Amino acid sequence: MNEDAGRPTLGFRSVLRNRQYVVFLASANSSAMGYSVYSISIVWLTYTLTHDFLVVGAVLAIEAAAYTATFLFGPIVDRVRNQRTIFLWSYPVQAAAAAVLGWGVVARFVTEPLLFGLVAAISLLWDMTWAAANAAPGVLLSPDEQFAASGVSGALGGGLSILGYALGGALILAVGADGGMFLYAGLLVAATLLAVPLRISPPTGPERSFAESFWEGWRFVTGGRGRPLLQLAAVDSIVGFLTFAPALLITLLATTIYHGSPTGYGVLFVADVAGGVLAGLALGRWNPRGRVGLVLGISLLVAAVSVVVAVALPAVLVLGAIAWFAVGFASSSYLDAKYAFYRGAVPPERIARLVSNMYLFAGAASTVGALVLGGLATSGNPWPLGLAAGAAYGLAGLGALLLPGVRQMRY
Repeated sequence: MNEDAGRPTLGFRSVLRNRQYVVFLASANSSAMGYSVYSISIVWLTYTLTHDFLVVGAVLAIEAAAYTATFLFGPIVDRVRNQRTIFLWSYPVQAAAAAVLGWGVVARFVTEPLLFGLVAAISLLWDMTWAAANAAPGVLLSPDEQFAASGVSGALGGGLSILGYALGGALILAVGADGGMFLYAGLLVAATLLAVPLRISPPTGPERSFAESFWEGWRFVTGGRGRPLLQLAAVDSIVGFLTFAPALLITLLATTIYHGSPTGYGVLFVADVAGGVLAGLALGRWNPRGRVGLVLGISLLVAAVSVVVAVALPAVLVLGAIAWFAVGFASSSYLDAKYAFYRGAVPPERIARLVSNMYLFAGAASTVGALVLGGLATSGNPWPLGLAAGAAYGLAGLGALLLPGVRQMRY
């Protein structure tokens, strides 16, 4: 997976001249903006319905368990002649499920089992589109364009995510979290229409059965000198355990330190996303394809310090926003570097399987993490959850720097 990085760098302009990629961004970011609205709404919706952090943790665990099934979808995505098909049928069904959930809150017929079922349906379908969306840049763009693509998509997607979180927060204030479900449904319909002209076709190879394609994907993950992807999977499992830590911590801080303020909840969420936007732009400008492993490790160590600071600060919203901006910058730097490596180092016809298989480790850990961290949040004290998150980020960062297969990652 180590390639000569001495070729001319292709930057933001090259990426933006690719019309198919721009159309893909429009569709994917309409969906992603909707998912931001959903993300900020579903946590608050669950908490206001139940006032129980264990139920909030259970909802997040259902999401994580559904996302873990991605490894089953990777072979399907890689075998689809035009991956647009996945978007065209998955987005509308997600939209219908979100609309039912929103109407159920308005009409007061939402029970916990119905909530769990609709969240599971949305998550499974999102999982399929997530696998396809992560494979698309590797199909549409060259390896040298991947960090720039992450920067472009991070800036556009992050900006829209901030808008999505802001709209979700405004809807929570104005009409309740159910409004976010209806907006999410509408943005998914827009994403469907935008996806119609797409042509995302991985290179065709020998015709294989699903089982052959499935096992080939796993051999790729478990092979290689020193098995670097398995080493990365070990680090990613720790990070995966923390997937929902920011959402739970922000919710806990908003309900305790900021006295149940939806404004505090929304500001901290937006600050976290804004940090991620800047991280994507910075990495896209830098294009550190020869130092991926170092970026992974250092980002996690910075996240460890930042999350503890975010919990330790006094109840001053501006200070909290700065701290969560730092958390978002660090955690997104890790994710952007990881996915740029996947898309740049892996043949386009294998990307969906690699991304999906690798997510199995993080997804399984995030399922457990949602329940454990949700349990820690029930104390009403942000310190146990904040210290646990800081320690885990630190452990993952040290692992990334000490494991040679991860530390030496480049493409």
